[in-house]
Amino acid sequence: MAQANTVPMPDVIESAIRSPWFGRAMAALRVYFGIVYLHNGIAKLLPAVPNLWPDTPIGFVINAEGNRSARSIIEFEVVTQQHPIEPYRTLVETVVLPNFGPFVLTLGVLETLVGILLIIGLLTPLAALVAAGMALHLQFATLWNDKWIYEYSLEWVPLLCLAALRAGRWHGLDARFAASRARWFG
Repeated sequence: MAQANTVPMPDVIESAIRSPWFGRAMAALRVYFGIVYLHNGIAKLLPAVPNLWPDTPIGFVINAEGNRSARSIIEFEVVTQQHPIEPYRTLVETVVLPNFGPFVLTLGVLETLVGILLIIGLLTPLAALVAAGMALHLQFATLWNDKWIYEYSLEWVPLLCLAALRAGRWHGLDARFAASRARWFG
């Protein structure tokens, strides 16, 4: 049987990746992002619950309607601030905002699902890529609006790392499926 070609890793990198602390760090980062997306997703799907969403004792999460909501953010950042990419602004004004109910429902379900998958470490690369895509969209929507340029990259860069490193293989269900299946995606 032919051996698969592997890229040789320097001993320092290999020992770091095989370290239990690296796995714990990957799992902690994955679960943290899972909680963020789960909390924001639930806030878009369910009615407000005092001290849980959208307002908490230490801040707020982005809910569906009202102040500090997904709708108010997209309206302000794309329409009020006159997004410079005309086809995008037109799409938001003529399609997304008039039909916001189905869009925010889909967003809430997607955030909730991504959050759950990241927390349990199942299909982690896919979940992290979807979450990174959502954060990249926010960066695109706000990029020209006098925001701190790294605001959303603080989300999507670690999420891309979680996807690339298959973070669900550390303390997640992806590890169980990978052990029993030769070609497991996660």
